[in-house]
Amino acid sequence: MTFVAEEKVVTNKRKSLSALKKIKSDPWGSLKRPTKSVSTAVQETKSEKNSSDSVNQTEAILSSETDSYSNKNGRHKYTCPFYKKIPETGFTVDAFRYGEIPGCTAYILTHFHYDHYCGLTKKFKQPIYCSQITGNLVESKLKVEVQYINRLPMNKPCAVNGVELMLREANHCPGAVIIFMRLPSGRLVLHTGDFRAHPTMEDYPELKNNKINDLYLDTTYCNPDYAFPFQQDVINFAIKIAVKTLADNPKTCIVCGTYTIGKERVFKAVASAINSKVCVKRDKKSILDCLEDEELNKMVTLNPAEATVHVLPMKLLNFNSLSEYLEKHPQFTSILVFEPTGWTHSKKTISLEHVQPKYSRNAITHYGIPYSEHSSFLELKRFVQFLKPTRIIPTVNNGNPASRRKMEDLFAGWLKETEQDTPTKSKQSSLNQWMG
Repeated sequence: MTFVAEEKVVTNKRKSLSALKKIKSDPWGSLKRPTKSVSTAVQETKSEKNSSDSVNQTEAILSSETDSYSNKNGRHKYTCPFYKKIPETGFTVDAFRYGEIPGCTAYILTHFHYDHYCGLTKKFKQPIYCSQITGNLVESKLKVEVQYINRLPMNKPCAVNGVELMLREANHCPGAVIIFMRLPSGRLVLHTGDFRAHPTMEDYPELKNNKINDLYLDTTYCNPDYAFPFQQDVINFAIKIAVKTLADNPKTCIVCGTYTIGKERVFKAVASAINSKVCVKRDKKSILDCLEDEELNKMVTLNPAEATVHVLPMKLLNFNSLSEYLEKHPQFTSILVFEPTGWTHSKKTISLEHVQPKYSRNAITHYGIPYSEHSSFLELKRFVQFLKPTRIIPTVNNGNPASRRKMEDLFAGWLKETEQDTPTKSKQSSLNQWMG
């Protein structure tokens, strides 16, 4: 098995838009096509570096978010890296920080997290394609003109500029999608955006019944150290702690941390389990109103006295801020905090039995729970082995040659394991084994 590094993709800034439109088959220029063996093009959105070929020990120079130039005003300008462009189309994915991209006919947004919509403002005048919920957020929070927002249906095929698209649940944050693309040439592309792989995804017909050529993969936790529990297990753990704490002290305020969008399942499940409303700030309510979740909307209140479960931004989950919050709400005598994050946990804490409070003092008990909305290492492995893609293009965490080689070696090992499977082993049987 060999890995073929990508050639550098360069957009000639001197070419006119009309000249670029003449390149009908591939607006982005030629990419080196993979052979029958699996190839990878590795890159990063977080550290924003370049790529390499670990097997052949050859270095390839790739467009990346660090590629830049200064315009005549001396301001820094960034060129869109190749891994945000879908070859043979005029599509870019989560590429708003680069302004108007020559040759781009469709700007796809996978979900409403800042590192993905960065650069998108009310001044943006190009066609955006996204899910209904993400479109609601773009219109409501960023004030982008509605005429530029194309809300695509979930779980139904649709056509955009001659390309068949299918949006599926990404198991990340509300509105987040993985996107299946069938190009006019027959090439099949899957872009995961940010996602947490789940066995139910293996029942999606377009994944179950097709050979994916290009997999754009969220590799946030592509490291064996990241082995955290299943989301539902973590939610059940939080519910168990909340119920026990309230039994000991009914005047406990249950605080759940959240981002602008994300972690809703945690506070929704805890509130439902203890039959409580969910108190949020007005700005958070405006976000939740965009999610089209009727059940959640019925639970939400702006009145702190009406709810045991209160939702606060992650940045306010420090001891001083929580102490002040407790003082301002005298109906409570203690606070139980759940900070859901996967970033600080490793395989040493995979067992929920080992999760202990970060601290417990002055009536405040703070739990950091390993609830991640990105795939764990083993979940990524399972997903890749299920798909057996021709080419893997990681989108996160590849900031230096050593990490790039490590990631490529992992992919090669995973796929080599699948070659040793018995011929009669089906994808469905693999799914059952994973779930069992």
